[in-house]
Amino acid sequence: MPQTPCKTKREVAISTLRDAIQSGRYAPGQQLRQTQLMEELGLGSTPVREAVLELLARGVLVQESHHSVRVAELDLPRLRNIYRVRILLETEAAKLGTARISEGDVALMGELLARMEEAKRLSRIAAVAEADGAFHRTLYRAADNPLLLDLIDQVNLSFPGSILWNVEGRIAQSLREHAAILKAVGQRDPTEAAFAIERHLSSGFAALEAHIEAVAKRGPDQRGKPAS
Repeated sequence: MPQTPCKTKREVAISTLRDAIQSGRYAPGQQLRQTQLMEELGLGSTPVREAVLELLARGVLVQESHHSVRVAELDLPRLRNIYRVRILLETEAAKLGTARISEGDVALMGELLARMEEAKRLSRIAAVAEADGAFHRTLYRAADNPLLLDLIDQVNLSFPGSILWNVEGRIAQSLREHAAILKAVGQRDPTEAAFAIERHLSSGFAALEAHIEAVAKRGPDQRGKPAS
């Protein structure tokens, strides 16, 4: 079995900072300083600087001043474009993956869906998100196209997915969509699997769009509070 190559300090810093933003630890619009990131993430100055530059280039961070940056705000036109690209890439990966996936990986997707359902029952949102990511990667990895998988990863890093998981009712809807994806994959139907992925992503964007518009209508002092 081939060994997984060790990550460089730069790669570790990028993934650590990215995960902190994706998980919602650092919220959209929050200002971040290099010294703060070094202390809170346990990283050295050079890796932190390189990670910040990488995420600035991806649009995940925005330059605030010479010594600070902020997490990019949720911008609907940009998010709409991100989801359009996601649909193009992920439907293709779903078609290719469904045609090639092993029985073992289909079973693994079923286990991951069950893990998502259990995590929802226990209100463990981070665990839901983790199982969701593994569910999709299992299918897309079966496409046996590393470049396609890398492009999907890059696009998914462009916005904090934690926002979507906190939208009321989204997890329950997502579970139903995952069940439809799994059914199509299990039936070895690439076309239906691609349609299921497209419906899933379109539904997710619709929920995100409604959430952002609702937040925008509330006053600035109310934006940190959940909608009633």
